[in-house]
Amino acid sequence: MTEGRNEDDMQEKEVDKMKEEVTDDINSVELAVYTRRWVILLIACLAIFLRGFNQSCYGPINNVFVKFFHIQPWQVDWFILTQSVVFLSMAFPLSLITARIGFKNSYVMMCAGLFLGFALTTVGVSMRTGYVSVIVGQCIMGFSNIISWSIPPPTAAIWFASNEVATAVALQVVGRGIGESIGSILTPQIVNPTQTDETIAFRLMWTFVAVTSIAAVITLASVFFVKDAPALPPSEARAQAISAKENQGNMQTDDLKTTLKQYAAVVKQLYKDPYFVAVWFVFGAVNPVLRNDSVLLSSVLHSTFKNIPDLDKKSGYVLMGGWIAYTVGGFIAGPIITKTKKYRPVVLISVGLECAATLVVMLGIKYRVLDCVYAGVVTTGLFLGMANTSLFELLVEVTYPKPTMLVTMVNIVGMGFFRLIYPIIGRVMLARVGPTASCAFPFALTLLSTIILVIIRPQYKRQMAQESELRHLLEPEESES
Repeated sequence: MTEGRNEDDMQEKEVDKMKEEVTDDINSVELAVYTRRWVILLIACLAIFLRGFNQSCYGPINNVFVKFFHIQPWQVDWFILTQSVVFLSMAFPLSLITARIGFKNSYVMMCAGLFLGFALTTVGVSMRTGYVSVIVGQCIMGFSNIISWSIPPPTAAIWFASNEVATAVALQVVGRGIGESIGSILTPQIVNPTQTDETIAFRLMWTFVAVTSIAAVITLASVFFVKDAPALPPSEARAQAISAKENQGNMQTDDLKTTLKQYAAVVKQLYKDPYFVAVWFVFGAVNPVLRNDSVLLSSVLHSTFKNIPDLDKKSGYVLMGGWIAYTVGGFIAGPIITKTKKYRPVVLISVGLECAATLVVMLGIKYRVLDCVYAGVVTTGLFLGMANTSLFELLVEVTYPKPTMLVTMVNIVGMGFFRLIYPIIGRVMLARVGPTASCAFPFALTLLSTIILVIIRPQYKRQMAQESELRHLLEPEESES
């Protein structure tokens, strides 16, 4: 019995020794986090806030623009759809540029694009002949938006510790939600179709002067405060990614032809991975649902509830509620993912409940129950916020250690496609079939996405990378025979 206890004690000491060796090995990679990361995150959040404001402020006052510019409702839709066309046509070329110019310059391009786009939009809304100026401004916004969509994962991965990554991503999602909320409610309060053209022009001009000023401030801040990377990596995963990149060679030193070949190889690998393709489709299919509401909800309500006054303001309020709920959803998902690391289950629950919310909206329109529509839009926002945050994280997990900015750029091509077809199909269905049919398309795609998530079982490659070395070192070596 004594010999048995001695052997157990010796084994425990050997395990403790191996654990100490593992700790020493992990600590051999020096890690650090810097206060600057919060300034960089604030710039990103403000840029995403402005993007959200810009994408939600036009739809609720569609009829005001129809009167002011003397155009058709579908032409107002193109204030947003123009950005989607830029997404589809320029996402990959811009990914090549941003990969070569680095993290800091990508931030500067993003913020400068916002500033120039808002400046041209300000000029456009100040005069009745300014429709083209607004469209050009939205084209420039489209370029900025591509970078803005690619910013959350690399910002979190490059500057934040492992236990902060999900929260950093969630805060950027929150920035969008606040921007969308303010954009949805502000413009219907400022202008309405009963006002004179002079009053509409004056009020819209000063509204956009304010947001243009914010864009100017963050452009200057990005020049002076953003850096390409911290001196030391913030996490083990980031340290391994840097090591892998160094082993493969720095792509920024290669000529464009070589870079194109290397990127083509990465993209080919991505689309051969069924898990990436599944996440790529789901992200694209579920993301534009609330955006589609921002574009079409006012028109759908006017078509369904013809005798209810102030529908523009009411659609603005419900969209504000949806985007506030979206913000809350981002806050909910971030800590859950950080604690549980259950990426797919969180995405599945979020997308499944988003699908249920779109069904509620469709039934509310079909049976003309306005409160049902309001409840559906708000809950759509809540579960979309959770889905967006968790999908970003799931995307990084299934593609690790491939470059996060490139992966996100490839991913948003799909999102751009769906963002383009959602309002176009919805507008056509609204005009030719009716408002219920217009609401059926989001329900169908979110239902398909839910089914896909039930089927797939992806590997969490980033999480596996963080744990693999620890498991390897804890395994006792085989004794020589």
